[in-house]
Amino acid sequence: METLYQLTEQMSALESLLEDNGGELTPDIEALWQETGESLTRKVDNYNALIIKLKNYSSNLDAEIKRLQGLKKTADNSLKNVKEHIKSVMEQFGIDKLEGAYCKISLASSTSTEVDEETVLAPYLSRIANLNLPEWITADLKVSKTALKDAFKDKDVTPAGVSFVKNKSLRIK
Repeated sequence: METLYQLTEQMSALESLLEDNGGELTPDIEALWQETGESLTRKVDNYNALIIKLKNYSSNLDAEIKRLQGLKKTADNSLKNVKEHIKSVMEQFGIDKLEGAYCKISLASSTSTEVDEETVLAPYLSRIANLNLPEWITADLKVSKTALKDAFKDKDVTPAGVSFVKNKSLRIK
């Protein structure tokens, strides 16, 4: 089967042949013209069929991706719920550690840093405003919870808008 490029070349050669013949359409030129035109029509239809097939394949892949994302979300939620249930039961009965034949489950204490960024950043916003930055430069402030925790871990006082919350987390080894 001829390529689209070859068919285009044939059409160009036929036009040159017709021009060389003074524009007269001979039976041989007409037969070649007809044959090339039919081949071109088949080629275009085949390309269209391929395009339709690829669009359908792409749509099917999109649907499969959405289905798998739904299954993943369900599995993630189930995992979270099972862990929360185990943690809740252990806390309810005052159990800090469970040991099975293949794993160990324990409750570990941790501290999370809760930050109201608006309150923490408020005293510093005027300093930023006084920098007189051009409009094409922006300054986005962000509070580092880790740095806050390190800076105030041994102190009894914390900045306004910051609190340290003691948590229990489930560890499975």
